[in-house]
Amino acid sequence: MSFADDPAVVVETVTAVRSDSVLSEWQMTGTVVSKRNAKLSSRSEGLVEKVLVDAGSRVEKGEALLTLDTRLAEIELDLIRADIETAKVQLEDAEREREEVRKLTSSGAFAKSEAASRETAARISAAEVKALEIREKQQLERIERHRLVAPFSGTIARKTTEAGEWVETGTPVLELIETDSLWFDLQVAQESLAAVQAVESADVQLDAFPSENLKAKVDVVVPVKDPVSRTFLTRLTFDDPEQRASPGMSGTAILRVRPAKSTSVSIPRDAVMRYPDGSAKVWVVTKEDGQTIVQSISVTTASGLGETVEIQDGMRGGEQVVVRGNEGLTDGETVEARKQKPKSSSASL
Repeated sequence: MSFADDPAVVVETVTAVRSDSVLSEWQMTGTVVSKRNAKLSSRSEGLVEKVLVDAGSRVEKGEALLTLDTRLAEIELDLIRADIETAKVQLEDAEREREEVRKLTSSGAFAKSEAASRETAARISAAEVKALEIREKQQLERIERHRLVAPFSGTIARKTTEAGEWVETGTPVLELIETDSLWFDLQVAQESLAAVQAVESADVQLDAFPSENLKAKVDVVVPVKDPVSRTFLTRLTFDDPEQRASPGMSGTAILRVRPAKSTSVSIPRDAVMRYPDGSAKVWVVTKEDGQTIVQSISVTTASGLGETVEIQDGMRGGEQVVVRGNEGLTDGETVEARKQKPKSSSASL
């Protein structure tokens, strides 16, 4: 069939490039999360005396957050210390008697059995003092447990108690979130997992600050799949010198991936014509007898990367492929080819 008398169809083309020379850009939505998030509870039950922080308070590691009424515990401590004083007096008396008997026994004026009894009494008194001192330490620890301190630096996200309330051991009273060390969490489809693990560079763009890109890197891919969404949790760390990110913020991760198959070819998605039977073809511009014509090529595509598609079979790279005006073309048809600036490869997973 000849198209010599027909007006040439105007098409736009780009050059197919080998994927080993191109970085594909993937865009994935995610959320900023804290590396540490703790629901804090009192280590002892009791009446809340003071709540020293409120929601939004910035706290440092070791800082007191809440105190319980310690009056009864302190009275018990005073009783133990009084017992210690009594026991120490008894110990001094037992040791004095032991020394006296020891001298008399050496001169034969006292029975050895009586000397042994006095030695035993002195040891018992010493053990009683030691036991009471241990009880004192135990009571001091009980009093210390009436204070709730920050296990790490961060921000109080929630307060669920007030002064005057009775709290039980294990009941959360405050929620503390670490804000200095954050992750950007993504949910990655299982078919894209290998590519994400080979990311060469990445940025995070927060929705609250869309004009700023924060340099990021893949920190960890949790090797446990969500059974419902069939995705894997992927966590990125990112630089945030202005400390603008906060847990709960949404944003977009821009991941740059170099395709693993060096033999594949990258072309814009618009260049691929797909058919109901599952086949796909690409229109390529060539020269024949001094005319610019198009020819179709059957191709095998890899998984789609948004605006970019990898061709695994059928192309070598360097071909001029039609990206606009490829509807209704026929093999051998004369065209007027115009170069189109290739779109940046971007993808949404």
